[in-house]
Amino acid sequence: MKVKILLLAMLSSFATAQTTLDNQMKSYTEKVNSIVSTEKANMKAETDKIDEAFNSGKITKAEQIAQKDAVSKKYETIINDKIENERQQFENITKETVRESIYEKPFNGKKASQTELSLGGKGLSISINKNDKSPEQYINTSALNVAYAFANLTKDKGSFNPFENDSEMRIGNSHSVEVQFRKDKQLGSFTSPWVLRYALAYRTDTYMPKRPQVFVRDNSQLYLEDFQEGNLKRSKLRNVYLTLPIEFQFYLNPKYTEYDGKQYLDVRKKMWKVGLGAYAGINTRSIVKVKFHNENDKFKKYDYTLDDGVNAFLFGGKFSLGYGGVNLFIKKDFTPIFNNKANLPNKNGIQIGIEIANIDF
Repeated sequence: MKVKILLLAMLSSFATAQTTLDNQMKSYTEKVNSIVSTEKANMKAETDKIDEAFNSGKITKAEQIAQKDAVSKKYETIINDKIENERQQFENITKETVRESIYEKPFNGKKASQTELSLGGKGLSISINKNDKSPEQYINTSALNVAYAFANLTKDKGSFNPFENDSEMRIGNSHSVEVQFRKDKQLGSFTSPWVLRYALAYRTDTYMPKRPQVFVRDNSQLYLEDFQEGNLKRSKLRNVYLTLPIEFQFYLNPKYTEYDGKQYLDVRKKMWKVGLGAYAGINTRSIVKVKFHNENDKFKKYDYTLDDGVNAFLFGGKFSLGYGGVNLFIKKDFTPIFNNKANLPNKNGIQIGIEIANIDF
């Protein structure tokens, strides 16, 4: 329902802007027609006097032609000058209307919408309190971002293969969800293609072992073994982290816009960009969850918190590639997720994913 209301508000705003421009065009056309009609009438009055002077014998035929030609050129200049003046005024009003529409400045005493839903430059993006923003404010912004990624485990920190089959994890079912509160800051001048992004993030990684294996805790050891207590429905280990990501982004084909006489990088336009960053985090919780049907086909489940087998700290790198609102990334954990108390074939995490939503403030 909220999305529908936002879409209706956007359509209403677009319709209002279009109506305003239509009215301005109609007014401009009427003024031009009035100028032409008035000056033509004045010119006819002068040429009629010249014809009367010729008919009464006061001037010769050559003088009649020369005087009428001079009058015609005079009024041609008058009409052109007046139309040019109206054209410049119309262009200034139109430019201001377009600029206010793009950057959501108050128009004719009305406030622009405080909430905007967009499917364009930033993917699925909801923008809040964007009244009277300049291009500089659009790029230097705060946002809540949601990203989803497929996760897997690699043998070592140097492997960048997200599809290693010997990880014993279910590829396509193991995944990661991250929610970031982040800040973007343009580096250098207003036209600089460099942007620094830093954030505080909440990240959950879910690893689902291949059936019928489950994570087993035996004293301080963690390992995988086949489930023996009935028909396994689902088994997973979920790690929860708080992380501090930082990333440098570079726009490959920067596009600009003019605002108040200055050129600005316009992040609302579709551009190619690459990013390179790193992140560090701390593990706040690790939970094993198992769901199954016992021998009597009764549904059962259990879970427990891991105290051993998982490292407390996390450090990794990120590479991203984006165009417009589509942003893909690959993350590699350089520190192993699991420590020496975990008897697992692969211990380093890798993710490949996409940013799916932004809420700009």
